[in-house]
Amino acid sequence: MKFGYYNRLGEKQKATYRKSDAIDAVKVPDAGALEPLVGQLEAALSSGKRLATAKAASALVLELCRQLAVPAVRVTVRAVRPEIEGGELHGLYTFAEKGTAPTIEVWMKTAAHERVVRFRTFLRTLLHELVHHLDVTLLGLQDSFHTEGFFRRESSLVRQLVARPQSKPAKAKTPKPRQLALFEMGKARS
Repeated sequence: MKFGYYNRLGEKQKATYRKSDAIDAVKVPDAGALEPLVGQLEAALSSGKRLATAKAASALVLELCRQLAVPAVRVTVRAVRPEIEGGELHGLYTFAEKGTAPTIEVWMKTAAHERVVRFRTFLRTLLHELVHHLDVTLLGLQDSFHTEGFFRRESSLVRQLVARPQSKPAKAKTPKPRQLALFEMGKARS
């Protein structure tokens, strides 16, 4: 499935879009080594301290860039999300231009109530912006479009960095004496 704006792209852009859409994941070489950095980011964000959150977000992105052997990207964490038409701005990636480094900006508080966002939301936004960076530096794409492949790459990074809680195995129910008797009776009849 192609998003609606695909038809408005030029031929070169359509080729980039299709290439992006075909790439499902970004494999982090040693995701386990990033676990402490993810924990530090979660703790910093929950403290509500912007500077601590910025340091932790920068450390995580810097180590991801190092592991993936791509140029570093500068991360800025801002306080309250700016309001935009139809919502709030969560994050922004600015491509490198002559004489400027690429940057990622993320906001840690909602515009409506100025509450700290949930950790997974913040991390997903940070990784979303990082995927734009990886599209051009790691994958060699000419542009970074929001394609289904783009969102699958974002999700692949989230899955590698955040351990899902293990579901508890369902306890086997011990049959009540009457159920056991009925089972035994049914078994004897067959």
